[in-house]
Amino acid sequence: AVLLRAPEAAQFLRQRQRRAYQIFEETRQGHLERECVEEHCSKEEAREVFENDPETNNNFIFCFSACIQKYGSPYTRSPDFLTCVHNLPNQCSPNPCHKDGTVKCEDLKGDFYCECKHGWQGKKCEKDIDECRMQNGGCNQLCLNKLGSYRCSCYSGYALKDSKICEDIDECTASADICGEAHCKNLISSYECLCDTGYKYNDVTKTCEDIDECEEKLCEQTCVNSPGSYTCHCDGRGGVKLSQDMNTCENIIPCVPFAVGRSIKSLHLGRMFSGTPVIRLRFKRKQLTRLVAEFDFRTFDPEGILFFAGGHQDSTWIVLALRKGRLELQLKYNGIGRVTSTGPLINHGMWQTISVEELERNLIIKVNRDAVMKIAVSGDLFTLDKGVYQLNLTVGGIPFKTKDLILPINPRLDGCMRAWNWLNGEDTSIQETIKMNEKMQCFAVAGRGSFYPGRGFAVFNLTYMQPSSGNETKTNWEIEVNAVIQPATDTGVLFALVTEEASVPLSLSLIDYHSTKKLKQQFIIVALENTVVTRLAINLCDKKEHSVEVLLKKDHLSLRVDGVAAESELSISELEDSLSILESSLQSAKTYMGGLPDVPVTSTPVTASYHGCMTLKLSNTALDLDEALYKHSDITSHSCPPVQEGQ
Repeated sequence: AVLLRAPEAAQFLRQRQRRAYQIFEETRQGHLERECVEEHCSKEEAREVFENDPETNNNFIFCFSACIQKYGSPYTRSPDFLTCVHNLPNQCSPNPCHKDGTVKCEDLKGDFYCECKHGWQGKKCEKDIDECRMQNGGCNQLCLNKLGSYRCSCYSGYALKDSKICEDIDECTASADICGEAHCKNLISSYECLCDTGYKYNDVTKTCEDIDECEEKLCEQTCVNSPGSYTCHCDGRGGVKLSQDMNTCENIIPCVPFAVGRSIKSLHLGRMFSGTPVIRLRFKRKQLTRLVAEFDFRTFDPEGILFFAGGHQDSTWIVLALRKGRLELQLKYNGIGRVTSTGPLINHGMWQTISVEELERNLIIKVNRDAVMKIAVSGDLFTLDKGVYQLNLTVGGIPFKTKDLILPINPRLDGCMRAWNWLNGEDTSIQETIKMNEKMQCFAVAGRGSFYPGRGFAVFNLTYMQPSSGNETKTNWEIEVNAVIQPATDTGVLFALVTEEASVPLSLSLIDYHSTKKLKQQFIIVALENTVVTRLAINLCDKKEHSVEVLLKKDHLSLRVDGVAAESELSISELEDSLSILESSLQSAKTYMGGLPDVPVTSTPVTASYHGCMTLKLSNTALDLDEALYKHSDITSHSCPPVQEGQ
């Protein structure tokens, strides 16, 4: 603080009239030399010099008092005092302008002018100009005001170009490894890391991880997860398949109708696969009666038993059978057995009338009223027991084991009988029984082939291993399948090998979808275990017959349908590995036709039973379903109904 003596301080407080020693003196701006150097100027006199009250009060008065304090009264005329006072009128000393906002200060001798920098305004350049308030400063995204300036900025994912324009940053190009093993997709202001379908991106490891779709409960029945995908499985053995959405299941419905209507007046001899008779009759007479039997018969089957008549195994009896398509008669009288076979081929599928009659110690057999056999016999078929003549008659089988026949035969006969007359029609119970049981009835119309109704299967114990020529210790193997099919549905197993462990190393099937493409389309496929190795697209519902050929060897697999070859879906090395696994399973595998036993639904692509007609050859040898280890009774071995017309 600067302290003045009371008389000196009073000069600044006392009001005075402007002096005028010379003409017009008081009309001019006060002169510093006259007012404050030659005299001790007052506050009023200082105002005359500067004509600026704030500067006078706040600047000059303070500085003038400082000169007095430092150099003494102005009346002493000290040179230092004079210099001090002469320097006071520079209004820019000290600089009144705002330091950050001023280019320079210009002294106006009683006032000052602050030249502002760009972005500043105000008397002292102390006020920042907010450029962002006017058209966002010219920025097309963000405008950030600064003291005396501003700058344009961009949202995340953009970069500034030409100081005002923001452009999208292509992060995928800027940083090639930004997504790791995933695919990078540039987005406006951002980017996205994408994995292939079935995978999800891990932000931490920058890897694509498999999605376990099975955890999402997408499948109605069984789900199997796989890298990048999944497959749903429906239990075909329950009569269902995958529906259009490839997740849910739907019933397997025939797309080709077969004329499966049956005749209530006919008897199907092949109903019981066990070979046991389908009809058992016992006739009792008070007097000796001769055998008279007549019936219409139709079959495509070359072998089987039509009927047995007589007593028990060790007594007198006859068996009328079919062998190689011709009638065969086995008879036993007085412990002596004979076998006779003659006559025309009758397994042509046409109805014909067959009769057997005891006449004057002869057995006479006729086909369409023409005698084909006449055999002399030495006894009667009716035997006396406890005063009653008795005769056992069985149809479609015999009352004892076939190995005890004179010449063993396969008793199973897929044949049809009608208009029967046993002992002059004295028994009518057979017709009533057949009417009550549809499965005992024959197809009204039938052709060649085996009919698979969409349930059950036939199983064989076959070998595919063969010794190498010239080397007994080394074996080769070959599976050659030739099938002619006329499907009723588009889903089902034609042929398969099944091991004791319930695995399915090989299968030939119909399927109506592409499992990897998840596309609904009809195919014939060959699968090794649960992997489709070759497939061929085909219209399975065109009501036509199709030939299917499959050949597998140690280093070969091929599929041809109607002469068109299918392509393998495996590489050569993958195929060789799969065939090697198949080879190791051949010793224990059984051969299944038309369906599968109880195997896991995921063990093979198709588990549904085949529905339709099929004839099949293995290594160019026709496979007779009557020779199977087991066959479902609803599968007919040698007869197949035609496709229903007009449907």
